[in-house]
Amino acid sequence: MVIKKPKKSSNQKQTSGREKQTRLEILRSIADSTGLPKIQVESVFSALMDLLQSHMRKRGSGEFTIPMVGIKVRRIKKKATKPRTMVSPLTGQEVVIAGKPSRLAVKLTALKPLKLAVLE
Repeated sequence: MVIKKPKKSSNQKQTSGREKQTRLEILRSIADSTGLPKIQVESVFSALMDLLQSHMRKRGSGEFTIPMVGIKVRRIKKKATKPRTMVSPLTGQEVVIAGKPSRLAVKLTALKPLKLAVLE
C-alpha cells in the first residue's frame, strides 16, 4: 500500500519559523493550525487590537496583558527634558540639544512564558 502525501499548492508556503513571516503568512499558519477560516483569525486579532486600544486610551486602565503570549503592554508618562549643551564628537564644538515636552509612550514587558520560549 502506497501512501501519497497531499500536494502543496504553490500559494501556500510552509515556514518553520526560521524566516520572517508576512502578515498573511502568520494568519494562514494560525488558521491552518486551529482549523478556523482565515477571516475568523483576522477578526480575533482585530478584536484584540480594539481591546488593547481601549486600555491605552486616556481614560483606559493603561495596562494590558496579552494572554498565553507573555507580553504586558503599559502606557507610561515620560517626563519633560530640559535643553542641554554637549560637545559634538565630530567637530569638537558645543551644540545645544533642544528639550522635549512630557509625553505618553508605550512600554512592552516580556513575561515568564515568553522568556521561557526564548531560552529553549
